[in-house]
Amino acid sequence: MFNKKGKTISDHLILFIPKSVYLAIAFLSVVFLLRLLIITNIDTSQTEAKVLTYRIYYSPNILTYIDSDTGRAYPGMIDLQKFQRLETSANDMDIRTMTYGAENRLIAAKLILKNLETNSEDIVFYNKDKYEYWEPRVLSTVEGGSGSVKSFTEQKYALIKNADKTQKGILKINVIIRK
Repeated sequence: MFNKKGKTISDHLILFIPKSVYLAIAFLSVVFLLRLLIITNIDTSQTEAKVLTYRIYYSPNILTYIDSDTGRAYPGMIDLQKFQRLETSANDMDIRTMTYGAENRLIAAKLILKNLETNSEDIVFYNKDKYEYWEPRVLSTVEGGSGSVKSFTEQKYALIKNADKTQKGILKINVIIRK
């Protein structure tokens, strides 16, 4: 390469400058694309909210009606006695199927069961103290507190089993998760 006639080392260095600039641009663009495509922060709060919602809705130990004769659980059919029993016992949901520790600082939920035929509403809380503390922080207008928690609401149609009567209803679950 350096043996060609009429070319000195300085000529070769001058020709190498555009090549080195092109090489630097190509290297920096590859680094930029790699940094763009690699995810370092994964937000799982929506998945956590859905898992809690599905645990509440489908678990036979919490709300689902269980036929006493066959022992079969009916997902989508809510036993009203179980739902009302959750109001009186503070950690019944925590004991039966899901646990976030004795002092739960991660997740809270509000369950509203609306009977469409009688227009009555029953409300149950999971981790009520934290829910009431975090609920105002969900609003974007709160100074200093907005953005510290995320809220997810899911609404499911359900059948409400009350003794021998079956009625139509809606279960609305509002889950608040701390970031």
